[in-house]
Amino acid sequence: MVTEEKISRQNLRKTYTGVIEKIILVIGIVWMIFQILLASQIIYMAPRMVRMIHLAFCIIMVLFLSPITKRENQRKLGVINLLLILATVVVFAYSIQRIGVLTKMAGRSAQVDVVLSILLLILMFEAGRRVASPGLVILALLALAYVLFGKYFTGVLSHPGFSAKRIMTHLVLGGEGVFGFALGVSAETLVVFVIFGAVLQEVGIADYFNDLANALCGRSRGGPAKVAVVSSGLLGMVSGETSANVATTGSFTIPLMKKTGYDKDFSGAVECAASAGGQIMPPVMGATAFMLADTLNIPYARLALAAVFPATLYYISVFAVVHFRAVKLGLECNIDARSDWLDLAKRSYLLLPIIGIVLLLVMNFTPTFSAFWGGIVVAILASSFKKETRLSMGKVVNILTRAARTTMGLGVATAIVGIIVGVFSLTGITMTISKIIFDIAGGIKFVTLLMTMVVAIILGMGLPTSAAYVLTSISAAPALVTFLGLEVLPAHLFVFYFGCMSAITPPVATGAYAAAALSGGNPNRIGFSAMKIALAGFIVPFIFIYSPQLLLGLGIGTIWSTLFSFLVTGFGLLLLCAVLEKALFITLKPRDIVVLLICAIALIWPSVLISAIALPIGMLYVAYLYFIDYKKINVRLKAV
Repeated sequence: MVTEEKISRQNLRKTYTGVIEKIILVIGIVWMIFQILLASQIIYMAPRMVRMIHLAFCIIMVLFLSPITKRENQRKLGVINLLLILATVVVFAYSIQRIGVLTKMAGRSAQVDVVLSILLLILMFEAGRRVASPGLVILALLALAYVLFGKYFTGVLSHPGFSAKRIMTHLVLGGEGVFGFALGVSAETLVVFVIFGAVLQEVGIADYFNDLANALCGRSRGGPAKVAVVSSGLLGMVSGETSANVATTGSFTIPLMKKTGYDKDFSGAVECAASAGGQIMPPVMGATAFMLADTLNIPYARLALAAVFPATLYYISVFAVVHFRAVKLGLECNIDARSDWLDLAKRSYLLLPIIGIVLLLVMNFTPTFSAFWGGIVVAILASSFKKETRLSMGKVVNILTRAARTTMGLGVATAIVGIIVGVFSLTGITMTISKIIFDIAGGIKFVTLLMTMVVAIILGMGLPTSAAYVLTSISAAPALVTFLGLEVLPAHLFVFYFGCMSAITPPVATGAYAAAALSGGNPNRIGFSAMKIALAGFIVPFIFIYSPQLLLGLGIGTIWSTLFSFLVTGFGLLLLCAVLEKALFITLKPRDIVVLLICAIALIWPSVLISAIALPIGMLYVAYLYFIDYKKINVRLKAV
């Protein structure tokens, strides 16, 4: 279990003054300018070269900014850090200039390349130890141990064995390991979306999202919590990382929720659930969704279309829990909230960056190109209309440095994931894991799905969503495709959902730790409460596996069967949320809870006949409860 002390040490950042502060500032700015030039296609480099430079910057930034231990002096660089930074510069500089030689050697390598590869792994693991999840580092070390000693195993886990040279050639010198697909997404896509998110924060577009959410929900019952759901969903689509989104929007939504009457644990949990859902919500879905589309070699627009109904069901459920909790607490509408719709209309041009990204994606431009030209460039142009949002040199520096500090952890994490991916491809253990899952499940579809969910959540705990998806896509998803015969898109979307949900699943709920720091609540209580609020995120993936017509664009079923499935599932989830909170229009009695629970299960159950029977029963009972509440309101009014 990851303790609060470990989490807090991972989030520590050293603070310097003087020359070292300026050096770090310059390194971060130069790095981000390099990434912008690549994204804009002003310069071009071979993918391997880009990934090596990207990882070098990541490790150097981590060694500068993250302490070796919690007790280390946070204002001094230290001799050890200085030596590690110099070693990183030497190793990567020599490795980069060796790329041409290795290419000509056609897969062969010299002894010096093996030594450099080992040194590179040591530096990468040290950086990972400081900023990545301890679980990820341990998993990568176990993968290395397996590739070294797996030849001594017996049974299905044994492999022929590989020499150190063969291992380093595959994991470091080739394109299957450290410098493979996972790091490529960080170096070519994730970093651009991180910069885009920093731009939104700096030029005031994030504030517009918050104002829009407040206008839509601020005056309703439990308004601040609903504002948190909308604003966190909007920003989560762009940021693509739960913890970062919690830290951004939670700084103002959590205090508002507490002031309204929600307790500190529930306030933090709402922010966690809403932030996690942003990554599954079209049209942007965070940067990891582009990784999913690339993995399956499908247009991003097709993925976004397929994800519309499942994501809508998720947010309907989150909204419902928030509203029913307000009913249970007796919270009234916030009549003091004011919405200046005219001002929002005047500032609606600030939505142009989101529209720009979506349009370019629909036109089949790459995610990197779309995020830069449709997102960053359009955001800068849109912000220039007013002096207070216009970019200044100070804002540019803030954007670049904030993006660099965020990207360094993502880059190191995806590089470490690359080791695991490389070990899997070298040893061929991917199908072995899938077969183990299938054999334990006995070939039963639901049990196989349940085990896949558990594997996906465990592998994703403490990781960035991008890293979590890569691990689950190579270990858990093949079991669904190969042994259950599922289509690849539903199978990968299934594990993608649970990769997102792992950020709010205790005991390693990174989003919950971020929320606890803002709300003053307990991380574990926040995590379990977030799971309850985000219950749809754990149910909906099973629903679209059994009812694939929910995924638009797959050509399964008619439009009427799709709409029927969506509506009855949504109604069932609403009733289930009411049962969880024991409130609908009024506080529910035990008899009401039993009836609504039976109706909810029947509506969610993947059977048209059962759903058709349960639908009128559920609707009539809800109408009955509304009538009771209406009568009580009239009695109170007459008494007054």
